[in-house]
Amino acid sequence: MKKFITFFLTLAMLLTLAACGGNSGNSGGDSSGSGSGNASGGADSYTLKVHLSAGTTDTTYFAGEKFKELVEEKSGGKVTVELYPSSSLGTTADCLEGLSTGAVDVVYDSFANLAAWSDISNIDAAPYLYNDIDHYRAVWEGDAGRTILDAVGEECGNRVILAAGLQGIRELTTTSPVNGPDDVAGMKLRVPTISIYLDTWTWLGATPTPLAAADVFTAIQQGTVDGQENPYPACVGLSIHECCKYVTETNHVYSSNAFIMDSGSFAKYPEDVQKVLKEAAEETAVYQTDIVVDITEEKKQVFVDAGATIIETDISAWQAKLDGFLAEKYPALTEYADMIAAAK
Repeated sequence: MKKFITFFLTLAMLLTLAACGGNSGNSGGDSSGSGSGNASGGADSYTLKVHLSAGTTDTTYFAGEKFKELVEEKSGGKVTVELYPSSSLGTTADCLEGLSTGAVDVVYDSFANLAAWSDISNIDAAPYLYNDIDHYRAVWEGDAGRTILDAVGEECGNRVILAAGLQGIRELTTTSPVNGPDDVAGMKLRVPTISIYLDTWTWLGATPTPLAAADVFTAIQQGTVDGQENPYPACVGLSIHECCKYVTETNHVYSSNAFIMDSGSFAKYPEDVQKVLKEAAEETAVYQTDIVVDITEEKKQVFVDAGATIIETDISAWQAKLDGFLAEKYPALTEYADMIAAAK
């Protein structure tokens, strides 16, 4: 009897150890094989969460859809992309912080938002760097753009920027006419919560007021601010044509959207997935520039149809007023401004 009990207890212990051993093969690891902790599925499948501050009617979202299509196609279904528009995962600042924790895998927004980590990223919002759209393409679809993005990522220390494409060419919309730079003196203008925008308009004599995009229409309608600046597509998306009857075509900033990832998380993906993400981002960046160029005139017409006055200002007067701005306020950017000027 004792032998039977001993045998039974030994067998039970062996079965328990076998069960624990089977479970230990999955402990401490990620059974999904995710480099960022957000993947789902089997060991060879990945899911990327992409933050976009833009809504579903914006060209940025259309580009996000293109990125999703390209990644899923190029990876043969190995990688799934989930888009989260309208800041549904949090603000851009929150999501940039979330990259390092795996709460977000990709941020697709202006890389000037990296200013808290990189002074060089302010180059995205520096005024009057480009002659025209061909010049812009020469930079961001060429070596100069790649050099700048790598420098920003390196300065951040924990970011990799896959590619950048045109978010839009920024214009000034106001409730009273602005014919030249002297007319903005004392005007309250909404700007993004990025330091170089504040400094640019302060230099020009305006009173810049940082506000979230969602608050712009109400602020203008209530007279809290006298106007704002954004590309035509973004202006229409914010219904600015309903509250601003003057557009001054300053063309002061060619703003870019960029695909931003945590460098550590990106490095954990296998090489074939890294290659897919890079290629898809580069192709999407070109696509974003294309659709912004195509749609800008259409969105300008919305202002015309709403009865707005379009003012074709003397760009050289604005450039003269901003002479010395970068050298004094952002000397670290002059090297990159020169690089942009030299791009062919």
